[in-house]
Amino acid sequence: MFLNFKITNYRSIGKELVIDFTIRDSQKLGAFAEINDQSINNIACLVGPNASGKSNVLKGIVYFLRAMCMSYSASFFRFTIGLNSHFCCKSLPTEFSTEFIDNETQYKYEVSVLNGTVRKEILQKRDETTKRYSYIFKRETGKPIILSETIKINKQDSNRLGDDMSLLSLMLELNYFEKNEFLLLKRFYSNVQPGFAFIRDDHQYNLNLISQILQNDNIMLDELMEELKIIDTGISSLKLKEDKEKIKRADKNEITNEREFFTIQTSHKVANKDYPLIMLEESAGTLHYIETFISLSKVLQNGGLFIADELEQSLHPDLTSRIINRFMNKDKNPNNAQLLFTTHNPWFLQDLTKTQIFITEKNNEAETEITRLDEIAGVRNDENYFMKYIAGEYDGRPKIMET
Repeated sequence: MFLNFKITNYRSIGKELVIDFTIRDSQKLGAFAEINDQSINNIACLVGPNASGKSNVLKGIVYFLRAMCMSYSASFFRFTIGLNSHFCCKSLPTEFSTEFIDNETQYKYEVSVLNGTVRKEILQKRDETTKRYSYIFKRETGKPIILSETIKINKQDSNRLGDDMSLLSLMLELNYFEKNEFLLLKRFYSNVQPGFAFIRDDHQYNLNLISQILQNDNIMLDELMEELKIIDTGISSLKLKEDKEKIKRADKNEITNEREFFTIQTSHKVANKDYPLIMLEESAGTLHYIETFISLSKVLQNGGLFIADELEQSLHPDLTSRIINRFMNKDKNPNNAQLLFTTHNPWFLQDLTKTQIFITEKNNEAETEITRLDEIAGVRNDENYFMKYIAGEYDGRPKIMET
């Protein structure tokens, strides 16, 4: 599980911003897990007005996780692409860090980047007896890489390391660690960045990916069908239909190749008669829920992090609550998957604890600031956070000024 994320100088984020999942003994309420000596929330919710920077927080975390895991092999995920600092801090580095527990071992990873170049990158491991961190590696501009005694990187591989990529990604992808190490870093799903996750506005793109998954996973197909019946979509059956696409040369209009693929077909039963539809003819809410359910099933089955910007998009509040409640249910969430989401619907706050709610606002310097609700003096465990929020007691609401 992830213990925290820290971001400095990224988009609307200026000074260091922290999403902290850890809680004290007196705060152990709601959905949380206990690993080693840590109590960790399963859920974190960001709420605040438009343009306060909620989405930028999620974008920063997704950007960071991508670069950690894939910047060595995938040039699109390197620090030279899409790393936008705060407009007031262009000459300062952007910094990310996280602490996490993987296979009962606690790690800390941090990276500092300026103008697309990694200036500092550190991976540490905590000793559970002394509670102190020691280096697995330390990398700084202009200095030799420092490695622990248990790891050696051959010269050929070290020469492949570019200034715009993560050393951790190189070590992960070239198998310098055991197969069961650092699996958590790859088990995250998000709707934040186009071309990366299942949940996007481009439903055709998403459904092509989903059809590939369902083609090879009959259990998932059955679970999805059962879920669609439970939530009253009117869909009575779901099946994959094989199809072919002919590819032509643009200059001569000649068929040069054929591609086989599967499409998803639904059926609605009315008066004992089935009426078939292609999936794209279903409602936006149904499509969004299907896309969400696929990613949700994976993260709940294996553990990991589900990152959702505006989780309630196109969904009835009851369905959004159903998603959130899965992370609260130990039977549905046996591997302590975590949910990090933003919302404009404060209704969901009444089901959360004060350590799971983060109020997002901009300060006078146009920087995003986040306050965990338990940091506000006087907030009690038994408050109705929904009612208090809409009454303006926590701030984090639009300041609408009529002329």
